Amino acid sequence: MKSINQSINQSFIAGVAAVGVAALVATPVFAVDPATWNQTVQVTTNSVITISSTAGSPVTIAVDPSSGGFGTTAVPITVASNNATGYGLTLSMISTDAKNGALFDTTASTTDVIAGASGTLTANQWGYYVGSSSTDIPTVASTFSQVPASSSPADLMTATTQAGSTTVYVNYGAVVDYNLESGITYSNQVTYTASVQP
Repeated sequence: MKSINQSINQSFIAGVAAVGVAALVATPVFAVDPATWNQTVQVTTNSVITISSTAGSPVTIAVDPSSGGFGTTAVPITVASNNATGYGLTLSMISTDAKNGALFDTTASTTDVIAGASGTLTANQWGYYVGSSSTDIPTVASTFSQVPASSSPADLMTATTQAGSTTVYVNYGAVVDYNLESGITYSNQVTYTASVQP
């Protein structure tokens, strides 16, 4: 037979346990919504332009007076740009040219020159010819143009829309005769300028 104290202790423990269970059941559980943040990712591109050639520098026109005295060399010029309104390419003599566009002996051992000229080249003249493709090679009868001074460059091409890249085929030609001394290199410098359209 249980004593009075045992009954009271058991009742107290049972009561505490019941209160504990009730507390666990009664505690509400709240759902936590995930935190979100939207971010815009964007790309901006700067307008750029480049100019290059596989021909290198210098380029050489090999000419033999005994076989007509005419020679050419091809210079592919590639312009690349992402400019939305296009770009252009010009050609001129270097700004410091003091020989009126002539090819001359840089060692000054002779005063002979190969003069710049337009039209059909004659003896001791040189000029440029823009081909429509890499296979459009000028002949002695072709119409050449004189490379102008830097103050008035010649337009080689113009793109009015975003064109990616364009290659212009510039051919230089020269005619020489026996009056030019052999073993001398006649030279000058030209400038190609690629610029974006406004």
